[in-house]
Amino acid sequence: MFSTKRIKESASSTTVISKNTQFVGDISSSEKIKIHGKVNGNINSDNGIVFIDKGGIINGSILCEKLILNGELYGECYCNVLDVYENGFLQGNVSYRFLEIKSGGCITGVLNKLCDEMQNNVSELAKDSQEHEN
Repeated sequence: MFSTKRIKESASSTTVISKNTQFVGDISSSEKIKIHGKVNGNINSDNGIVFIDKGGIINGSILCEKLILNGELYGECYCNVLDVYENGFLQGNVSYRFLEIKSGGCITGVLNKLCDEMQNNVSELAKDSQEHEN
């Protein structure tokens, strides 16, 4: 009647903040992070992907390998790849290597294109940037 097979756990996992959820605090993960709700805090996914869906709002800094933005971000962003979708809105400072903005997407603030000669590690980029500001 019931299967005795164990469900194999996925090698990677995803952290999800659901649509009707408000989260206050910092999130740190090396896996995928999906934001459908609101986050007041910083997100650190140094080697991971952060996806902010339509209706998702972040007030804080994001450090990640890839940011897919279809919601709103108010703060700083350090990433290798930044994809801004049609509903994406970013207000703040951005350091990136590769950038794509689809029709309707919007960035307001300071954009800093990183060259190949610069550090490959995104967290090192964030540290270097913060040291230059102080």
